[in-house]
Amino acid sequence: IFEAYGMQENDYFKVSTSNKVINEDEKYDIIIVDEAHKLSRRYGKQQPTHNKVYKKSKYKDCNSHLEILQKIGKQIILMYDIFQKVRPANISREMFKELTNGYEKRFLKTQFRIKSPVGKNYTSDDYINGIKYLLYKDTGLLESELANFNPNFNRDVFRDKSVDAYFGYFKTEPLHNLTKWLGNDRTHNKNHINRILAGLVEPWSLKEGRDSKIKQWHEGDIHYRWNSTQEDWLNSRDSDAKFQIGSIFSVQGLDLNKVGVLIGNDLQVDSNGKLKGNPANLKNRNSNYKKEEMKDEYYKREFTLQVLNNYYVLLTRGIDGVRLGFWKNDGFRKYMEKTLEIIDD
Repeated sequence: IFEAYGMQENDYFKVSTSNKVINEDEKYDIIIVDEAHKLSRRYGKQQPTHNKVYKKSKYKDCNSHLEILQKIGKQIILMYDIFQKVRPANISREMFKELTNGYEKRFLKTQFRIKSPVGKNYTSDDYINGIKYLLYKDTGLLESELANFNPNFNRDVFRDKSVDAYFGYFKTEPLHNLTKWLGNDRTHNKNHINRILAGLVEPWSLKEGRDSKIKQWHEGDIHYRWNSTQEDWLNSRDSDAKFQIGSIFSVQGLDLNKVGVLIGNDLQVDSNGKLKGNPANLKNRNSNYKKEEMKDEYYKREFTLQVLNNYYVLLTRGIDGVRLGFWKNDGFRKYMEKTLEIIDD
């Protein structure tokens, strides 16, 4: 993007990571942080390089990368989404709020990533607000000043049964139906980049993902694997690239044309009719809080919010359309139909 505007990397301008910027020990007039919700905090379960920065004597009292960046940058601009914290090691909402107290805040008014079909009476904002309501209505998060939530969304976006509807879902055979739906679209739109995305409910490790012989997703005669890389996954040259299942770690910040989302049983409906994260069904070690932490009600709630955030990200990647499948989780389908007042035919 910067190159498109004639801004080349040089001694005065660079595109980097928080680790590299901190370790270079330089000062900056302006630091712009995209995906600021992914900034690391001091926490054990993450790549060691993220914690290594705190070993520098001048940063030993800091508890997050944001705190350090504020020391080396005169002006800080943060692109932050309260609904996209997806790891225990990401900066907490409380830390972010405290560190940005006094900052000028501006909100994204319209979601340009999502394009509602021509001729419909609903908009992309209706969809975004509906997904927020579906996932977070019982969490208290929608009342936050950072939520940017409008409760008066048009539910027709979720009730539209037409072929060109933006939203839809399949009750059975999720892998088969999502594969067929995305394949039909590619037949008519050769340039479309379509993918199936999923919660972390099948064994996930980056090492196994790189082995094309190991498949994690099975349904009848379909056998798929997780994304083979986290970096630039959409440009992967793997022969099975378009059939790989994308995890949260491969799609934050990405835009796809049409998206199938598998809602797994890491997100369940409890006895009180509220959504709750189930750590036993989330199959990535670094995405779970520590065992001793999960004895605390605060961290139990944080885990649920993290699972909700995972699905919020997955459900907001599609430019031209989204379809849901339910992976061992028909309870969520029923919850969704009730919550969004979808008339089930």
